[in-house]
Amino acid sequence: MSPNRLVVLITPLAAPLAGWIATQAATELPGLELPKSALEEVFIAGAVIALAPAAQWLHGWQKWEQQQAQTEQAVQVATVEAFAPPPTVQVDVQTDEGFEDDGLDSSFELDEFDEFDEFDDLDDLEDELFADEEPAPAGV
Repeated sequence: MSPNRLVVLITPLAAPLAGWIATQAATELPGLELPKSALEEVFIAGAVIALAPAAQWLHGWQKWEQQQAQTEQAVQVATVEAFAPPPTVQVDVQTDEGFEDDGLDSSFELDEFDEFDEFDDLDDLEDELFADEEPAPAGV
């Protein structure tokens, strides 16, 4: 039997027993004068003293079981991934040596770029302006 089940079975018996022991101690201890109406609070306090550790134990046990389940699941996933074959990618290669229509307009001509010929004049101007300059020696 697991400790968790033992705690669950013993707690309902131990809590009233702890309350009765606390009540008996409150009535029988010499020098402790409690009114009879306070015995109920003493009983409840004694029962809570027994219930609190049991509840804490059960809470911790459930957390531990959850962690164990997560660890076991992670190990299973890692094991499956370790033995899985590497992913494959299928590539469709065409070995057609003929002309492939790429969808471009075949009437396209370079005459449309004639308007950019004026930039050639700027290159000539740059050559004229900087022709008399000497390059600076490196490292000076």
